[in-house]
Amino acid sequence: MKFVQERLGHGSMQITSDVYAHVSNKIAARSIDKFDEYMKEIE
Repeated sequence: MKFVQERLGHGSMQITSDVYAHVSNKIAARSIDKFDEYMKEIE
């Protein structure tokens, strides 16, 4: 997150987090869904 903050020129990491945290949550949710699908296939 610090790297992104510096690259975008945000004054604080809080700004970066407020703007981009939803992206991380979507990626995490997709990863969990894919893992669940995989586990169903191998049962």
